[in-house]
Amino acid sequence: MKAVILNAFLDAAVRSLAQETRAPVQRTGLLLDPTEQVTDELIVYVALVGEARGMVLVGMPAVTARQVATLMVGEPQPELNEMGLSALAELGNLIAGGACVELDKLGLSSDITPPTVMIGRRSRITTLGLPRFVIPLTCVAGSLSIHVAVDVPHTF
Repeated sequence: MKAVILNAFLDAAVRSLAQETRAPVQRTGLLLDPTEQVTDELIVYVALVGEARGMVLVGMPAVTARQVATLMVGEPQPELNEMGLSALAELGNLIAGGACVELDKLGLSSDITPPTVMIGRRSRITTLGLPRFVIPLTCVAGSLSIHVAVDVPHTF
């Protein structure tokens, strides 16, 4: 996967997370995960359809999820309620949608599906053979990772 594709997701994630938490966000690494399974405690899954197709996953520990939701909804989330879960789903929308805007600027038209939020260490997602890049981030709410498994046309 070209760096320009990954940067579309990184830029969208940093911009969206910084806006929602009202604090700086830092990338703490980048890796190609050889496994096909993502097993974070909370995962927001958004599929991409179109010329760039695949998935973007926002994975985080439960403590980070509660803190991000607290910052987004403006009320404590000792246990994630419907409003908190909706906020986390919206964060996934903002990241994936922002990446689609950036991809469109590169000539790759894509759209996103509604997000799915999965909770629990036993939840697993497989990328079904697509390489998965992991972009670890840290912010005032804690650490989280953006997982990008996207297939683009070979002519790109």
